[in-house]
Amino acid sequence: MPNLLSGLLSGIFGKQTAQMRDAERIYTALLAHSRKPVFYGEHRVPDTYDGRIDFLTLHIAIILKAIRPFGADGRRLSQAIFDYMKDDFDVALREEGISDTGVSKRIKPMMKLFYTRLKTYDDALNTLAPNAPLYKAFEKGLLSVTEADTPVNKPVDTETFEVGGLSLEGEKFATQLAAFCVVCSDSLSQKSLGELALADFEFPEFKF
Repeated sequence: MPNLLSGLLSGIFGKQTAQMRDAERIYTALLAHSRKPVFYGEHRVPDTYDGRIDFLTLHIAIILKAIRPFGADGRRLSQAIFDYMKDDFDVALREEGISDTGVSKRIKPMMKLFYTRLKTYDDALNTLAPNAPLYKAFEKGLLSVTEADTPVNKPVDTETFEVGGLSLEGEKFATQLAAFCVVCSDSLSQKSLGELALADFEFPEFKF
């Protein structure tokens, strides 16, 4: 009986460990791509902590859409990715010297914001024509221009910024980024669960 129980526990925890290794591979690949300099700068993704997290969330939304059709195995892998990401956030906060209590207080709103953004991107990606809803999501969130983003004492140029809040260059970037996301999503949807788990995929080159 002890040997049987040991075998069962070994199988359960071994599978969990394997899923976390898969999650680590996927998360590492997404993180590396989301940090590429081509995506950041003026009229692009804000090169801030929040901007980087938001852009990473977009990448996670794309991979989760590809994993979703694989039933229970897909759900377990998706959960493992969530768990790994949360652990990564936890480690990053602790490296900043934040206490256990402080980490707990910071993690909760971070995860709440993550899920809100994830749902926005997921809803957009799962429409029949994702480009327009993705553009709107970028306009209102990832690429939005607020008063806080405008340099002090520098008036907004009405020829540069339109009603939607994006500059003309920002509009071009948002349009191109939306198209890029659709291509990535379509490409990943052709992959098997095994290929996704091994991070056996590449993102197309993004030029702007």
